[in-house]
Amino acid sequence: MGLPTKYDPFDEMRRMQKEMDEMFASFFERGGERSIIEWGPRIPLADVEDNGDSIKVTAELPGLDKDDIKISISKDSAEISAERKDIKEDKKRDYYHCERSYSSYKRVFRLPHDIDPDAVDAEYSNGILKIEMKKAYRNEEKKKIQIR
Repeated sequence: MGLPTKYDPFDEMRRMQKEMDEMFASFFERGGERSIIEWGPRIPLADVEDNGDSIKVTAELPGLDKDDIKISISKDSAEISAERKDIKEDKKRDYYHCERSYSSYKRVFRLPHDIDPDAVDAEYSNGILKIEMKKAYRNEEKKKIQIR
């Protein structure tokens, strides 16, 4: 018999990591192809810029049609939401195959300045959404009140 081996806790951790990797790999594997399943709401990457008299939000929403995107504006926030549904069908002789995927996006921005919800312009091109919102300025002048 050989010498007893020294217990190494990292060996056990490496074994567990390998088992977890194999479990997740088999979970995402479909028909020999690996594909990541799209789950639940995602948060689009975005920039918020203060341009003096307006606030501009630029968000990345790749793979969507402009009709899939909804924008809601209030005086102090902007909400972007979108849904994408894909159905791929493949019909051949004695075989039928259909896969569905669903993605949703949602992001709410608290704006650094009140904006005028009636002065908003939005443009979507090549997966980039640009929203330009004019700032709302309150009348800061003091109003004299007559006492009756």
